[in-house]
Amino acid sequence: MAGLTVVSRYRVNRNQDTRKMAEEPLPIVLVASGTATAAMDTYRFIEAECRRQLPGHPVHWAYSSRAIRRRMRAQTGEAPATPQKVLDQLSRAGCRRAVVQSLHLICGIEFHHLVWQAAQSPLEVHLGLPLLSHPEDFDAVLDWVDGIRPTTDGEALVLVGHGTDHPAWMAYALLARGLAARFGHQVMLGQVKGEPTPAAIAKRLIASGYRRAQVRPFMLVAGAHFMQDISGRRPTSWQAQLEEHGLTVLPQAEGLGRHAATSRLFCRHIRDALHRPPLHLD
Repeated sequence: MAGLTVVSRYRVNRNQDTRKMAEEPLPIVLVASGTATAAMDTYRFIEAECRRQLPGHPVHWAYSSRAIRRRMRAQTGEAPATPQKVLDQLSRAGCRRAVVQSLHLICGIEFHHLVWQAAQSPLEVHLGLPLLSHPEDFDAVLDWVDGIRPTTDGEALVLVGHGTDHPAWMAYALLARGLAARFGHQVMLGQVKGEPTPAAIAKRLIASGYRRAQVRPFMLVAGAHFMQDISGRRPTSWQAQLEEHGLTVLPQAEGLGRHAATSRLFCRHIRDALHRPPLHLD
């Protein structure tokens, strides 16, 4: 797994008393790519769930995507915080340790940038891994899909992820294999930047007897990618291309972050991080 490969490259301080660290209400820094849309409500939902499941821990936010931070600043007039800025602020406030929880879905480019920023922080940082980092994470996502997939005959579910050219793309392939093994062609996974294409998925669904398809973003929020690349009438959108191939498309404007199961998974990663020594890079 991509996430396990990343973890194996960390040099950890084995002399730390991890039981003591787990008991202290360390600040938690939630790091998301960011969004310049109304999907910001999803972040509030995640924060509320984290506060409920991890009471006593102060929660802070940081945003990892430079492009999205620029758009957020243009909208609000305020510069969204970077992970480095938040960690520096915590250090100046007297904190010695913090948990940094990635809200990315895979251990891709933005996550690796986050690792370097966290390792260079003056704080001791306990790093929580992205959503799909362990085999049990994939099992949990498959269980979540089982609860949202259509129950109507002839109706399928198409999940559309962001995609990446980072070697972590294999996480998408592994999830797609798990979906196929458990749900056959009823649930399929595509990518905005990657394979399979909308045309390929439409052909498989129609050949399997499906004529309707719910389309959901396999992303934390249903933000700009959902509105521009997945739904809508632009000829390049997934909705338009699936409809062009004969499917009736039902867009579902709901990201993964709106489901409590996702927050539970991230909170499990936070607890795992609390029980691991802080990271150091060789």
